[in-house]
Order: sequence, then C-alpha cells, then structure tokens
Amino acid sequence: MSTTLVLAVDDEPALLKVTEMSLLSAGYSVLTFDDARDALEEMHEGLRPDVIVSDIHMPAMDGYQFYARVRDIGELRGVPFLFLTALEDRASMRKGMALGADDYLTKPFDRAELIDAVEVRLRRIAELRRPLEGIVTARAFGHPVVQKDGERLDWDSLKALELLFYLLEHRSGVTTFEVAEALWPGKTESKASSSFHTTLYRLRKVMGGELVESANRRYYLHRKFTIEYDTDLYRQRAQRARETRVLNDYRSAMALYQGHFLTGFESEWIEAYRDNLQAEHLTLLQGAAEAALSDDDIVTATNVYQTMTEHEPYSEIAWEGLAGSWERRGERARAAEARARFARLMDDG
Repeated sequence: MSTTLVLAVDDEPALLKVTEMSLLSAGYSVLTFDDARDALEEMHEGLRPDVIVSDIHMPAMDGYQFYARVRDIGELRGVPFLFLTALEDRASMRKGMALGADDYLTKPFDRAELIDAVEVRLRRIAELRRPLEGIVTARAFGHPVVQKDGERLDWDSLKALELLFYLLEHRSGVTTFEVAEALWPGKTESKASSSFHTTLYRLRKVMGGELVESANRRYYLHRKFTIEYDTDLYRQRAQRARETRVLNDYRSAMALYQGHFLTGFESEWIEAYRDNLQAEHLTLLQGAAEAALSDDDIVTATNVYQTMTEHEPYSEIAWEGLAGSWERRGERARAAEARARFARLMDDG
C-alpha cells in the first residue's frame, strides 16, 4: 500500500465506496468520510492527506465551505483539492475553480478518470517540491532579470515574475487580498483569489522548490532559500554611504542602480516604489558629489552632477552643481551652457 494518502468525502455511500475502491486498486491509501465536518476535525487534530477529493453538494457542510476551512489550515494550503459535481451543474464547476480548487470531476466518473486526475496533481506537487538549488539572483533595477547559477530564467507569465518581486519587497508576508489589490486591482474577490493561486503555481514552477510558504493566512518567501536581490543590496550600501560619507561607499551603491525600478511594469505598487527609489537615488548622487568636492575630486563631482541631471532633469540642485563644477575647472562656457539648458527645460515645462 502506498504511503500517499487520499482523503475522500461524499454523503452518498455508494459513490464514496466507488471512490475508495478505485483509489485502493491504484495502490493509494484511502480515508473516507461521509460528513465533511468529521474530516475537518481530523485534519485539525493533525491528519495530513496528500490529496483531497470532495463532493460539492452535501447537507451538513457543502464542498465550498469544506474547501475554505481546509485552506485555513496553513499546512494544507497547497494540498491538491478535487471537486466532484453533477455533469449538468456547470455553475458549480465554475465556482469551484474560481475558489482555487485544482480540478473537478463530473459524476458519474470512471475509475481511470479519477486515478488520472489524482496522479496528475501529485506529479505537479512533486515537481513544485523539488529542491531549489544553486545561486539565485534577482535584479529589479532596469528590466527585471532573475538568474540561477548565471543562467537567465524564462517566464511565460509576467505576473509570476511581478509576484516574485512583490514578495521580495514584502518579506514580512502578505495576504491574498494584499497581493490581489496590488497585482489585479478591480477584480472581484473570487477572480483575484483564482488569479493569485494560478500565478503562485507558475512562480513555483519556474523557481522550483517550496519557494513560498504560508502561515496564518500570509504568504512568505521561504527563509531557507537565499535570493541575492540587488534592491536590498542597494539600500544597504546607500545607508552605509549616508553614514560614512565616504566617496567609495557612494560609488559602491551607485553602481547597483542600473535603471529605474522594474522598467516595463506599470502596476501602481511598482510606480510608488519606483518614485521612492528615484528620489532616494537623487539624494545619494548629491551626497556623492558633495563627498567628491570634499576630496577635491572635481572631475568625479562633475560626472556625478551630470548623472544627476540625467536622473532628474528638473533638479535645480543638479544643474547648478554641474555648472559650479565646470566653473571650478575653469570651464566658464560649459557652466553657462549648463545653466542655459536648465532654463530652457523650465521654460519648455
């Protein structure tokens, strides 16, 4: 007998028996319940099935309620859940899938169909649980890139890529609602939930391993996995530069800013982070220029002020700093041109 446990719930004894015998014949261990409340009680006491198969229309607790209560148990959020429903009841099928169920079977079903559905879900779970190995790096400055052992990962879902960076920016965990509001604003709760679980599956498929864990209805990047994230490193180096005011520390932070945050993505949460990082980087550049002037390194100060004007063309501090640097280098014509360009920008604006 397999160590894989399938839990089956149905208030129809005959159908429950058919389900049990079909799964037993395929070598699975099977535990059956004719009342979802009893199954739920066992799971609260520690029962951990590998797959759950449940009827939808049951008198005491229907399949939808059962599904929601199962998903409230942190360790069972990722367990495959298959609904059983009548052939003509398409509304139930749609609702079940919108809630986030993995699959559904229409009654009456044959033995092969049931076994195949269970095996497919188990294979997918096994694939998602493969260990995450190697060095993973995530670059958010400029166009986002994620690499494993130096090889760039391909994404068939840009939302999955966005979800990864959202989780990287929210290490303390997020709820399904918070993710939905950020990534799918305006969607109904059920559609947002379905989109989240589908996207989470795609993220795990690309990255491998149990990358995302859940507890107390919050989702986290698993702490046992290390992802080298350029934005985290930038913030650390920028903080150090602000504390030391040493030019080389400024250079170390500036080197990481290879473009604006998640270029090409336009979600509101991304735009807010992008604006904050742009403002932070402008301040960092100003600090670097001032540190260069303190070191009497006028060439570096000029270059940094030039970068400031490109980073924020409407910064008077940047243009005046550039002009002042040119003047200190004896380049009065270039200083005048810098001031004239800023004046034109302001007039055009």
